[in-house]
Amino acid sequence: MKVKKHIPGFDLPNLHNKAFEFAIVSNREILDHNIPTNHDPFRPHRIHFYAILFILEGNGKHFIDFKSYDYQKGSVIFIAKDQVQAFQKNDDREAYFLLFTENFIERGSLSSNLMQELSLYNYHLYSPVINLEGDGMNIFKSLVNRIKKEYDAPDDNLTEEIIQSSLKIFLGLSERKRKKNQSTLSVSKYQIEFNQFQNLLNKYLFISRQVQFYANEMNMSSKKLNRITQELMGKPVKTYINDSLILEIKRLLMNTSLSIKEISYKIGFEDPTNFVKYFKKYTELTPIDFRKKY
Repeated sequence: MKVKKHIPGFDLPNLHNKAFEFAIVSNREILDHNIPTNHDPFRPHRIHFYAILFILEGNGKHFIDFKSYDYQKGSVIFIAKDQVQAFQKNDDREAYFLLFTENFIERGSLSSNLMQELSLYNYHLYSPVINLEGDGMNIFKSLVNRIKKEYDAPDDNLTEEIIQSSLKIFLGLSERKRKKNQSTLSVSKYQIEFNQFQNLLNKYLFISRQVQFYANEMNMSSKKLNRITQELMGKPVKTYINDSLILEIKRLLMNTSLSIKEISYKIGFEDPTNFVKYFKKYTELTPIDFRKKY
């Protein structure tokens, strides 16, 4: 069945007919709707790539997954693939929006599993925003200017490699900054196991909400799995599972025209009435009211 979009998905635009999966867009191009897409960037949309919003000047807010995040000069905001985001209309903001796929960053002579190793896009554990200042800001700014210059110039056989290399340095320095700032709780002996749990949730969330199911998949007791989420997230594993499911339901309500009944079946509820009760318990809104609100 073809699904009509309420909130459009935003595929990576190709501004200069590049042969690689990367783009960089200025704030002015966003404000002037100079991005080749058929939706309003100031209304919520789901992106199908990774993105970085780098603020050179100005203050404001950026909308990601039903939350608003403050930014200022020197803020770097990381938006993961499949998150819902929206730009704020802000003429005073000077910024660049960098868009890329995992395939782009891990292809080429400097290929690696970089995206698997970064904490920058783990929005379950960390704020998507880091803040730069002083010399750090200047280093990041020079990297982005180098990327923009390469992107806007005619291609040669080194264009893609230079952009890839500069972007990897940007991500590497950002990861170092994040690790210096993160709390001791996030440096946990359970980090690898928690990442495994997240991967299982991504795969089976619509199939099971039972703690024991995931504990069995990880060959551990439910008590240990609960200890892992308590240490890293400060909440019981059952709460974390429910929070993850509620987020996915919100995305479906905003991003598709599936009926409430269709969504309830899709996420594993046999009775739509129970689905409505479940959603209202955690959001204080019915699914229909949530759709109307957003």
